[in-house]
Amino acid sequence: DSEGLLRLDGRLKHSKLETGEKMPLIIPSRSHIASLLITHFHESVHHQGRHYTEGAVRSNGFWITGGKRLINSILHKCVQCRKLRGKVEHQKMADLPSDRLTPSPPFSYVGVDTFGPWSVATRRTRGGAANSKRWAIMFSCLVTRAIHIEVIEEMTSSSFINALRRFTGIRGPVREFRSDQGTNFVGAVNELSLLFNDANINIKGYLSKKQIVWTFNPPHASHMNGAWERMIGLARRILDSMLTDIQGKQLTHEVLCTLMTEVCCIVN
Repeated sequence: DSEGLLRLDGRLKHSKLETGEKMPLIIPSRSHIASLLITHFHESVHHQGRHYTEGAVRSNGFWITGGKRLINSILHKCVQCRKLRGKVEHQKMADLPSDRLTPSPPFSYVGVDTFGPWSVATRRTRGGAANSKRWAIMFSCLVTRAIHIEVIEEMTSSSFINALRRFTGIRGPVREFRSDQGTNFVGAVNELSLLFNDANINIKGYLSKKQIVWTFNPPHASHMNGAWERMIGLARRILDSMLTDIQGKQLTHEVLCTLMTEVCCIVN
């Protein structure tokens, strides 16, 4: 009614609003000018969100139809806002290989890695005990997560083949082995000044007779063998606890093999 309009007009006259806020310029949201205005006032409030940007636009005498939706769209594309308040991105984990998910007998799909060394007393001499190093090769089942550990005397292809033969003789035939290309296999052969091609041919010859597939992970991709690296960490933790019980005594090859067997028993 007329009285209501008069009261509203009186309130506007006595209010402290600016002229632009009382009678703003109406700008359609589809206009390019609307986008420029929102961008300008968004930067003037130092990227403080939708409410501050909308308030700055209206206080300066502009009314954008459908402004909230347009402001949300522009702020969503604002690089500075994403840097300031964006969520930390996490790399999505890839799908597990089929070897981990295919039901199969234990030790059908095996991950192989080497860990160690340990210093053991080999023989007693007049000056004391002669020490040498021992390494361990872990065979971890990718399906059941069971482990099998073999102790080797040196990092050579012949020692590795002997450990492989002992493993297959106890656990049965294997469909596929997986390992990395780090110093555990390739680098160890190079350090011993052996021709990798000749050693690899020997290993391949043994595998071809047993119809076993050997898959190497890509270089510098240690995350791909995390399944059996985790089991190595568990075996190390158990072994460290066992070695504290024989402090002050000489660790021999026989004792180390016994401890490795007990570690396999605990984990399995």
